[in-house]
Amino acid sequence: MEEEVTKAKFKDLYFKFATPHSGWTEDYWNQFYEGEEGKRYFFSKPETPECIKMFIVSGNATHRLIFLTEEGEESFFDFPEKE
Repeated sequence: MEEEVTKAKFKDLYFKFATPHSGWTEDYWNQFYEGEEGKRYFFSKPETPECIKMFIVSGNATHRLIFLTEEGEESFFDFPEKE
């Protein structure tokens, strides 16, 4: 179930779920999110223990933390026309 969270809570969750060598670093946070204002932040708990791959999906005024399995990550960008 998705819940809206504060930016401070979103940041805490970002660092809680970032894994070593994932690219989700403090420098990345500072470059893309720290200076933002007026955004809404959403979080959904990983559905299963296998959902270990964290992604941030951003829209016009929102950021969402989502989690996929390794297999889900592999097929996330697949689409019918892909060879």
